[in-house]
Amino acid sequence: MKKKFLLISSYPDSLINFRGHLIKALISEGLEVHVAAPDLITNISVTKQLKLLGVHMHEVELKRTGMNPFYDLRTVFKLWRLMLKIKPDYSLGYTHKPVIYGNLAAWMARIPKRFALITGVGYTFQSKIFLLNYIVKTLYRIALSNTHKVLFQNPDDESLFFTLGIISPLDNKTAVINGSGVDLEKFKLAPFPNSIQFLLIARLLGDKGVREYFQAASEVRKKYEDISFGLVGWIDDNPNAISQTELQYWIDRGDVKFYGRLDDVSSAITDCSVYVLPSYSEGTPRTVLEAMAMG
Repeated sequence: MKKKFLLISSYPDSLINFRGHLIKALISEGLEVHVAAPDLITNISVTKQLKLLGVHMHEVELKRTGMNPFYDLRTVFKLWRLMLKIKPDYSLGYTHKPVIYGNLAAWMARIPKRFALITGVGYTFQSKIFLLNYIVKTLYRIALSNTHKVLFQNPDDESLFFTLGIISPLDNKTAVINGSGVDLEKFKLAPFPNSIQFLLIARLLGDKGVREYFQAASEVRKKYEDISFGLVGWIDDNPNAISQTELQYWIDRGDVKFYGRLDDVSSAITDCSVYVLPSYSEGTPRTVLEAMAMG
């Protein structure tokens, strides 16, 4: 009988865009792969690709943002029930809530091997609301204390978790990996464009440095009108997201060319000469790796 691997996500598209090669690798090792994510079944593009891979799909109630304790407790309960049904041998959660609630549920369900992938610390760690900060760090501490291995995408995040006392370095349960990786067949070396164009690819959040990017574009273009600034992304339901009004203000000023959301960002990277990510906190940013791969 095949051993089972459960991958828990808060965002269906990331299962293909960020974990697609991991899923293929797990399958090639002879594992039966299950994925759990909110709004999964209605995401036709993702489900079609997962079906082709032979992945078992499960939709779960999980809100990426917000701190409603009753809703989040229900999420833990639903994940626990799902795990009892699947009986996976391994589980891996990535991003905040899948790491916290996924690992709590996995511990309750007695999954033999439980893993967490920290892809960045994000908005909640930067919040100036003491109670929110305290709750999030406490939940991380409880969840990760019952995890067999915690993977980080850079040594700074690992060091931060040590400093905050979320994980003890004495536990010897952490490892630093080189980001999510890039498909070098898709992101190939491209020639530089003749004109200077900066580019930012990100969810339109304050902690991604989007506002600083807008301001920098405005300052530069006061002196050099022939330099352009591109922006690829979309407004998220994160509490730190910029508003549609704010985005429209910068677009109307003419300092930033807004591409919107792109399924394939390689064409935008080809057109740019300088890639920028003024983020306040990241793991190892996928877009930076893609831009570097394209030269």
